[in-house]
Order: sequence, then C-alpha cells, then structure tokens
Amino acid sequence: MEQKMNLLAMKNAGEHDAGDSFAERAEFYYNKRPQLLALLQELYTAYTTLSDRYIQTIAKRHNHHHNRHSSVTSTLDSFDGVEDSGISQIESDAESSLSYQQVSVIIPAKNYPMVYNDAFVAEIVIKNVEYDILINEVSILEKQCGDSSTKIELQKSLLEVLESERLILLNENARLGYRVSSLMEENKGLVAESVFMKQKASEMARCMLKLRDDHRAYLLNQKIEDLQGQIHGLEKKNREYYEKLVKIDKTMVESMSKNKEHNGNEVTLEACFQIRKLKSKRHHSGVINNSGSDRKSNSGRKTYRWWAKVKSMDMFLCGHSTNPV
Repeated sequence: MEQKMNLLAMKNAGEHDAGDSFAERAEFYYNKRPQLLALLQELYTAYTTLSDRYIQTIAKRHNHHHNRHSSVTSTLDSFDGVEDSGISQIESDAESSLSYQQVSVIIPAKNYPMVYNDAFVAEIVIKNVEYDILINEVSILEKQCGDSSTKIELQKSLLEVLESERLILLNENARLGYRVSSLMEENKGLVAESVFMKQKASEMARCMLKLRDDHRAYLLNQKIEDLQGQIHGLEKKNREYYEKLVKIDKTMVESMSKNKEHNGNEVTLEACFQIRKLKSKRHHSGVINNSGSDRKSNSGRKTYRWWAKVKSMDMFLCGHSTNPV
C-alpha cells in the first residue's frame, strides 16, 4: 500500500508535465481514473480488514471460556437488539465485513457496549470511505459533464463557423455562377465576332484574288498596248515602204511607157532584168506586209490585185520581140 501511495505521489509530481490546456489535463485525469479507483478500492478493503481485525482482537480478549455456539447466539441476540434500536444497517455492514475473513466472533454478554462502539466506529470509517469514493465519482462525473459541456460549446461554435462558411460558399457559388453566365455571354459574342471576322477574311481573300487578277489583266493590257504600239509602228513603216515602192513603180511604169512610145513594142533585156528585180522586191515587201498587218485586209487585197496586174504586165512585156536580131 505504501509503495502504491509513493508511486501515486510521484505521478502527481509529474502532473505539471501533462499540459497547460484544459483538454490535455482532462485527458490526463481521465487516463489516471482507473488507478485512483483501484487505490480507493484497496483502501476500502484495508479499512474493512482493519475493522475486522479490531473486532476479532476485542472478541478474543473476552471469549476464552465460551464455546462458539453460545457466542454466535449471543452475538445474534445483541445484533437483534441493535436492529430494534434503529441501527440494523450498521450491524449488517459489520457482518458483511466479518464475512470476508470467515472468522467466528465470540462476544460475551457483558461487553455489548464496547462491541457496539467498535462496530459503530468501523461503520463510520466505512461510511467515510464510501463518502469519499462517492465524492470522487461525483467530481469525476462533474468533470465529465464539464468536458461534455465544453465539447458541446466547441461543437456549437464549430457548427456556427461551418454555417458561416456554408453561407460564404453559397455566396461565392452564386458569384461564380453569375460570372460563368457573363463569360458564356461574352463567349457567344466572341464566337459571333469570330464568325464575322472569318466572313471578312474570306471577303478580303476574294478581294485580294480579284486585285491579283486585275493586276495581271493590267500587266497584260500594258503588254498588249506595247505590242499594239509596235504593230502600229511596223504598219507605219510598212506603209511608208509600200508608198515608196508604189512611187518607184509609178516612175518605172512612166519610164516604160515613154520607152514604148519611142521604141514601139520592143523591150530590151535591161528592162526585163529591172522588172524582175522589181518583182522580187515587191514579193519581199508583200511577205512583210502579210505577216505584220493582219488587220489591214483591204490593203492586202489591193496589194494582191496590184501584183496580179504586174504579173500580167510582166508576161506581156517579156514576150517575143518584133525587131529582128
């Protein structure tokens, strides 16, 4: 018992290391409760044992000449008288305490007041121990109630905090829902704008293709104009050359007509060769005129008619001479 008391004292000395918070101290006392209850039970057993030994010692001093049956009968009679006087509970507790050791008690009839006082003292001690145990249990229950009330308050405060957080989250959810709806509307606007931009881009692409075609057409028109200018210049040169040839032909025809008048139908060899040269020149100019002036069909027809006349004239001029050789 002393060793256990010392051990409990050492544990009480280390009580300051349990912690400063209420929860830690409550946990420490809750863990130490079984040890306290066991110690109180041992104290109760020790008190009952001491009371039994005290009663046995008193009984042994005065019961050397009586047998066990008479002592038991006298003890029962004395305890019946005590029950009649209103202390039957004390006697039952004393008998229960004596039942632990199973030792017979021999009390003489003349020592009833002493036995009564000793039993009363033992009962008082037992009641005090029970009272201490009950007080300890009540204090433990009060601590448990206090811990429960503290836990309830903490849970209430936690519930309030969670409720406030729930309201905050609901507001946040509503705000996010409004933001999502606004973003969806903005997304729809951006989609419509992207479709419009795609249409504009397609129109711009068509415009670019059209501008490219127009640029190509412009370049082709410039080339055509340059070629037309070159063709016009060639036609002009050809016309000038043709006019020169016509003038030469006229002069030659005039000279030939003059020679006819002087010589009749005689044609000299030199005149034939000059006519052949003139024919070759005309043929060459006619080829140039046909390749360079497709649009001047009328002038080509005139040239062809003129060449036909010249050919017929050449054949006539290069005929047989009437003069003798």
